[in-house]
Amino acid sequence: MFRFFLRRYFVKLAALRGLFIFALIPALIYLVAAASQPDRFSIYQKIKIAPDAPLALSGSPSEFASTDWFLKHQDDMFLDAYTLQILNRELQKEFSPQSPIPADAELIHSVKNSMSLLYKDALLRITYNGTDQTLGEFLAAFYAKKVMKKAEDGIKRQKMLLGQMEGQVTPVPAVQPYFELKGGLTIESDRALWRSERLPLTLLLLAAGLAAVLIWIGILELLDTSFKSERQVARLLRLPVLGIVPDLNRVSRIMNVKV
Repeated sequence: MFRFFLRRYFVKLAALRGLFIFALIPALIYLVAAASQPDRFSIYQKIKIAPDAPLALSGSPSEFASTDWFLKHQDDMFLDAYTLQILNRELQKEFSPQSPIPADAELIHSVKNSMSLLYKDALLRITYNGTDQTLGEFLAAFYAKKVMKKAEDGIKRQKMLLGQMEGQVTPVPAVQPYFELKGGLTIESDRALWRSERLPLTLLLLAAGLAAVLIWIGILELLDTSFKSERQVARLLRLPVLGIVPDLNRVSRIMNVKV
């Protein structure tokens, strides 16, 4: 009995093979829905500053380096231990206890892979590239304030050093700022139909869609009350089968003859 049903099931599969196109529907719905929402963000803050402007070094109370130097050693801007401690503390104050705050290792990894410095047209651009818009806005604003603070302290240290070189230490006079924020945060978003991280769920939905179609075809076969074989006819009517009329459409396809 099982072999008979299995044989009829495969016949049904061949007859209803057009239904397999519906197996793609769940995966397509998922991909279209995912593509409708932005999932990549570029968030940056511009700062007007000279390339040779002194920026204070976190690991020393008196040393400083130029903007160009930080462009070549970006980890010293983003990943020094003191800055990360402040960043972690600010994150805890900014976000509610229910919001997930990255652990130290996750935070370092996130900053290292998402933050960058770019200098162009006398503007320093602090950029976040990643998938979390809220975190990106916070990081871009945090490091922009960090650069402004480093520039302010760098001027003081430079003037102090110049005073020492002249043989005297003089109070730091008020200076006109030569660095300033240019506008607010700029947020650019991107969306796409396909991302590599969507592959596992897409495959899962394809498998689920295929399974649903196979089950549906099996249900249709079970609900089909038509005769499937000569034996069924003979058993139901209790009469012998003297002959059968072949499926002329099938014969014509085999013989390439139109009926």
